[in-house]
Amino acid sequence: MTITAIIFIVAALILLAQVPVIGFYIRAVYYGLCLMIGGLAGGIASIPFGKSTNNHFRMFKIFQAMTWPMGIKFEIRNSEILNDEKPYIIIANHQSALDVLGMSYAWPVNCIVMLKSSLRYFPGFNLCAYLCESVYINRFSKEKAHKTVDSTLAEIVEKKRKVWIYPEGTRNPESTLLPFKKGAFILAKQAKIPIVPCVFSTHKYFYNQSELKLTGGRCIIDILPEVDSAKFETVDELSAHCRQIMQAHREKLDNEAANLNR
Repeated sequence: MTITAIIFIVAALILLAQVPVIGFYIRAVYYGLCLMIGGLAGGIASIPFGKSTNNHFRMFKIFQAMTWPMGIKFEIRNSEILNDEKPYIIIANHQSALDVLGMSYAWPVNCIVMLKSSLRYFPGFNLCAYLCESVYINRFSKEKAHKTVDSTLAEIVEKKRKVWIYPEGTRNPESTLLPFKKGAFILAKQAKIPIVPCVFSTHKYFYNQSELKLTGGRCIIDILPEVDSAKFETVDELSAHCRQIMQAHREKLDNEAANLNR
């Protein structure tokens, strides 16, 4: 009876998922559960290895397997740039919670991510973030944010770490990038390391919260050549340059994504 009930529930959910509005909420809840359960499972599997940036790859494989039924595929280009062993700051545009999945396909070795402080309370996800040595930043306190930047700088210098940062500071589904926060560029200048821009094409062909749309689709991830932070006199000049090249490339990728998602 239990197996029959489970089969019935799964079949009912699959049928309901074909209704656009209901399907959106079913898929959104499923994705959230993947973050929680996948993070918890990956975290538990990583406990014997202790805190390590290598845990990312174990957790990402579990997460990718769990989200496979959603039908969202990522095509990564120029991934060889990520193989450089020296430290750098990788910056990416931030559209939605689906960026966690996209990030898993473009993750370099010996890398940590800078997360907003509220995510430390997200069940399951917070365990894997802890074991992967993620860094939390308080966007509403300059003093705490500065302390986070200082501690991250020490990590870069001492452990040759790479750091993944979303410089927009918040989710932005629009085609125009938000003004960049300065943290990533302060780190690059102070640590004397390059910036590696990572550009994701638009999610709008498979995800749009205002339209209650969440379907399968394809997203392009392109890793751009590193930007030498030493060539720019100020943090503002470095930030403006990176935003300019990412915006231009985002527009190019969005045009390609339109064809891929027809």
